[in-house]
Amino acid sequence: ISTDALMEKTIRKGYGLRIMRQEPCQCIVSFVCSSNTNIVMIRKMLRNLSKKFGRKLNLDGRNFFTFPSIKSLDKADINEIRSCGVGYRAKAIKAVAKSIVEHEIEFSVLSNVSYYEAKSALLKIYGIGNKIADCILLFSLDKLEAFPIDIWIARALERHYKQVYCTNDSSINLQPDRGLSQFQYQYISEKMRQYFGKYSGYAQQ
Repeated sequence: ISTDALMEKTIRKGYGLRIMRQEPCQCIVSFVCSSNTNIVMIRKMLRNLSKKFGRKLNLDGRNFFTFPSIKSLDKADINEIRSCGVGYRAKAIKAVAKSIVEHEIEFSVLSNVSYYEAKSALLKIYGIGNKIADCILLFSLDKLEAFPIDIWIARALERHYKQVYCTNDSSINLQPDRGLSQFQYQYISEKMRQYFGKYSGYAQQ
C-alpha cells in the first residue's frame, strides 16, 4: 500500500497497526447499531443489548454480561430489542438475526468466496448498506481489500486522493458533507482498491 509519500509517512507513524478479526455475529450486530450515530451511543446500545439478552457473569465481585447470542435476538420481540435504545435499528437487528439463524448467510461460506460475492450476499440483508457491509468484511471476514467510506474517510479522500477517483462526471465527484450515493460509494471504493491493492483496508485504517 506504500504507493505515495503520504502513505509512506503514515505507515512509519502507525507501524505495527493491526486489523481486528472480530467474531462475525458480534461484528454484524455492532455495525448495524453503528448506523448514523457515534461511538458513545453505539457502546450504550451494545451494553443494553448485552444486559437484556446476554448471560450474567460474576468475576471478582463484578457483574458482566456476555454479548447476546444470535438465537436470543432472533427469538426476541422487536419491542424488547427497541427497549435497548436502538431505535429504528431494531428492525435491522431482527433481520440480521433471522438471516443467520435461517442460514441465509453462512460466515464460513462468505470467508471463502471473493470480496465481491461476499459483499453481494451481505447487501441482500435489510439494514446493511455499502459501508456496513465493507466494515463487516474487513473486520471479521478477512477481506482485507474492503475499503469502508464514512464521512471522515470521505473528507480525507477529498483532501489527499482526489486525483485517484476524480473525473469530469459531476455524479462521481465526492461531496464529503452530503453523503454518497450508492453509485458514488461503489465507484470511489473500487478506485481506492485499484490504487492500494489487496491490502486496501490497511490504507483505509
